[in-house]
Amino acid sequence: MSIIYAISDIHGFYNEMKKSLNLVDLDSDKDNKLIFLGDYIDGGPKSCQVLYHIKMLEETYPDQVVCLIGNHDQMFIDWYQGKDLHQWLSHDLQMITTKSFFSENEFSRIFKEALLLKLSYEKIVTYFKKAFIKKHPQLLKWLSEKNNNLYYENNKQIFVHAGICETDETLWKYSTASEEFTWKFPAETGYFYKDIIAGHVSSAEVALNHEFLGKVYWDKQSHYFIDGETKLSGNIPLLKYDTLSDTYSSFRFNNDRWKEYIINRGNNELI
Repeated sequence: MSIIYAISDIHGFYNEMKKSLNLVDLDSDKDNKLIFLGDYIDGGPKSCQVLYHIKMLEETYPDQVVCLIGNHDQMFIDWYQGKDLHQWLSHDLQMITTKSFFSENEFSRIFKEALLLKLSYEKIVTYFKKAFIKKHPQLLKWLSEKNNNLYYENNKQIFVHAGICETDETLWKYSTASEEFTWKFPAETGYFYKDIIAGHVSSAEVALNHEFLGKVYWDKQSHYFIDGETKLSGNIPLLKYDTLSDTYSSFRFNNDRWKEYIINRGNNELI
């Protein structure tokens, strides 16, 4: 028996991520896998710490940890590689993500230097970009290498950040535009010949039900949505798939402890 875990849309919420990852077991069975579906940054205050932790996990478990790319990660990469300035700036106007790459003293010093040079906002951000490229070259190299990791497929499932083109079924790899993997909206539901596990769109939004905020949503057919909208819910859902029993489950945090429940058998049946 092996287990596949999936987590998505961490968005810089490091403590919440660590809390969910405590449920992951990669040691007892070397066939167990942990799949990150992207959007590691942009939102919470600790994007840099999130990236370093995931990098460490991948280096520790190179055959078990899979890191896909999300649209926020892609915007960030395009920005620091000089491909697109304005799209990223519109997402980090308060420089919350940028701040996470520096200590408070470093950020204050660099900001003061930029002000003395009387730089525009865009040039101030570019000034910071040069500083963190210099400070974190190996981290940024590692993240850049994920830019083409758009999906993970096995015999049963397709893991992806946003979605795929489902019209042509077995030809989906060829009919899905590259931006659909990371940007597809609205989310698609219904039958597909493989299970599709995706983030990007809040599970509550797909379900049209606020009760799914911070939880996994299954459309009762082929789609599992695991973006918990952490900024509002305070929770990063973890999806667990048991390959032996063909069972999906997740976890609720109640009374200071996690409780596992079955998703695709009955109505959220507790284990």
